[in-house]
Amino acid sequence: MKKQKIGKGNILLLIIFISIQLCAQEKITVKRVVKRIDNEFTVDKLYNVSTGAKVTKKEFEALVRENPNLAIEPLYDNKGHIVKYLYNPDKTNSLVKKRSGNKEIEIGDYFPELNLKTVDGQSISTKDLKGKMVILRFELEADSFRFKKDEIVEIDKSINLSQRQSEIQAIIIFEASVEEIKKGFDLKNSNFKLIPNGFNFHQMLNIKSFPSTIILDKEGRLMGKLDWSESINILNMLNKS
Repeated sequence: MKKQKIGKGNILLLIIFISIQLCAQEKITVKRVVKRIDNEFTVDKLYNVSTGAKVTKKEFEALVRENPNLAIEPLYDNKGHIVKYLYNPDKTNSLVKKRSGNKEIEIGDYFPELNLKTVDGQSISTKDLKGKMVILRFELEADSFRFKKDEIVEIDKSINLSQRQSEIQAIIIFEASVEEIKKGFDLKNSNFKLIPNGFNFHQMLNIKSFPSTIILDKEGRLMGKLDWSESINILNMLNKS
């Protein structure tokens, strides 16, 4: 019997995808369950989370034979690149909610540094944005109904009405590609910087609902997690930050 070769591209990431519509508001929150192939996976990056030891290819093959739904979690650097994978022997399958390596960020915690690149090639580091309130928006597509363009328009209006644009940095991290964003994002003179290919950032930050908005204060601490643009009182948050 021929052994199955285990190497790059054999790990599937599962994401929950459910649409929930609120009757009182014409709003849709999107969560998803889609199979996505992780083409970056290699056994050379796999570590046992309990011992810190590297998992050998032989050990990995034995683990997969015993449990095909092996719980493996990717860890990301501040550019959204996967730097290692963690195998947790205490987790029996990959559909676990608790994450061992990517810490949940709570209100008041300092936000992890993100190094981002816009659709125009501009580099942005959240580390360099201290002194500004940061609005981080998370979206999927830029050229479909899932992109809540009307909410972006409302946030832009609020930023402009505050007359304190210099104290605010607004960023959208899309899962969409550069081409899809340029096709779908047609708002002129928007305050938002547009980041493409943000799937890994969504995973790193455990973003499950789309759209979602995170607000950071001027010291880089998390001050709010919001679902709808109506929840964003720009002036009030600026004064608190």
